[in-house]
Amino acid sequence: MRVSQQYGPPFGMLFLTASCLVGGLTVAAVREAASVEPSSTAARQDPTATDRERYAGTWRMVSIEANGQVSQEDERTILVENHPDGSWILTADGREVSRGTSTMDPLAVPKEIDLEITAGDGMGSVLKGIYEVGDRTRRLCFRGGNGWRPREFSGAAGSDSVLIIFERD
Repeated sequence: MRVSQQYGPPFGMLFLTASCLVGGLTVAAVREAASVEPSSTAARQDPTATDRERYAGTWRMVSIEANGQVSQEDERTILVENHPDGSWILTADGREVSRGTSTMDPLAVPKEIDLEITAGDGMGSVLKGIYEVGDRTRRLCFRGGNGWRPREFSGAAGSDSVLIIFERD
């Protein structure tokens, strides 16, 4: 069964496009990266601006886990280009797969993010998630299909959540 049939959009879209390198990041590395301070004085005064500044840039997907299934190593390059205005573009091997906008709540614990897919695979979906962002790494965990928001960073079996780890490209 194809992953897109098993999990439906947008899970299927992410699995089909996110066959990427797994591993290389430890929990300690992710925690260390998440503790990096923002560089802009203005951003420190506004938590959303701080996280937007840290989130902006091009990020390479290094692992993805959904319902206990972890991606396998592959030669594909999956990138997300995040802009300071909250817009983003997902590409696989240089081809645009989808794009959208995000809204963040950095004061929630854990920090919350909603990703609206406005074009491409999964168009019209809203992924409700949580995030952690550092200087070189970030974690994103979400549940799609306008479902509930996960409360922990887990893509374990039965969680119906997707956990993605990125490194800054």
